[in-house]
Amino acid sequence: MRLQIRRAMVAGHGTETRDALARLDARLRRGPVTVLGPLAPDAALCELYRRRGALEGDPQEYRAPTHTVVVPLGGLPKETRKQWKENGHDLLDLTLPSVRRAQTSLNLLTLEHCKPLVAGYRGDAESLAIAGEAKGATVVEDAEQAGLLPFAPKFGIVCQTRMTRRHATVMVEALRQRHPDSRLVFLDTTSLAMLERERSVEALSRWAESIIVAGEAGEASVRALIETARRLGLPARAVADAGALEPRDFAGIRRIGITAGEFSPDAVIEAISARLETEGGDADAD
Repeated sequence: MRLQIRRAMVAGHGTETRDALARLDARLRRGPVTVLGPLAPDAALCELYRRRGALEGDPQEYRAPTHTVVVPLGGLPKETRKQWKENGHDLLDLTLPSVRRAQTSLNLLTLEHCKPLVAGYRGDAESLAIAGEAKGATVVEDAEQAGLLPFAPKFGIVCQTRMTRRHATVMVEALRQRHPDSRLVFLDTTSLAMLERERSVEALSRWAESIIVAGEAGEASVRALIETARRLGLPARAVADAGALEPRDFAGIRRIGITAGEFSPDAVIEAISARLETEGGDADAD
C-alpha cells in the first residue's frame, strides 16, 4: 500500500511571525542589518535571512557593523534594548506581540508584589527575554522544578508563548501543592497560534499513524507539538529539513501526518513533504 501523507491545517509560521518577517524583508531591501543574536531558534530560517543580508551580532557587545540592529522574534530584555539605543543604534524591534504581552503581564505581576515566574524552557531566548523584564524572575521548565521552589507569599506566573497550556498548568498545580498557603496568580500567555497548531495536530491524530514535526528538535513549539502527539498515543519526531529524513524509520507506516513549529520556513515543510511523496506517498491535507 502506498504511503499516504496529510499536512496539518495549521503548521509553521503564525500571523505574527509572518508579519515580523515581512517587516524584515522590507528593511533588507534598503541594505544589510545586524540581528542581535539568532533571528529565531531555527537554523533554516536564520540561514535564509543570512542569504538576504541579515548579519548576526552579539546582543551583549553593544556595537555592530550596521546602524540598524534587529531585535529577534523572541525579544530581548529591556535593559539590553535600552543600551543599544543609548549607543546610537536604530532598533528594528521584531519582538512578536504575544511575547510583548507576556513581558507586560510579568511586569504587572511584579507590581502586585508577586514572586515572578516564567513557565518555559530555560535555554530558550524567548523565556530569557520574558524573564529579563522583571527583577528576580525565575524560569521553571517542569512540575519537578516547580515543586522545588522555595516559599513566597505570592507567586505570579506567565508562560512562554510557545508552550502547551497543559504543560504550564501542570507546573502551576505542582507549585500549588508544594505551597498551599501561597497565593498563585497565573496569567496564561501561550499564543493563539500555538493553540491552533495543537488543535490541528489533535485533528490530524484521528487519521495519522505517525507525526513529523518540521523544525529544530529543541525549539519550544516543536517540543510542544511532539508532546501533544505523544499524549494522543502517536509516535512523533522532529525533522529539521528534508535531508534529515530517514525513510527506513517509517517502515510499516501507511499514514504520516506533517506539522511544523513556529519558525520552520514554508520551503522546509514543502521539501519534507515532497521527499516523502517520492518514497511512494499520496499527498493530502486535513
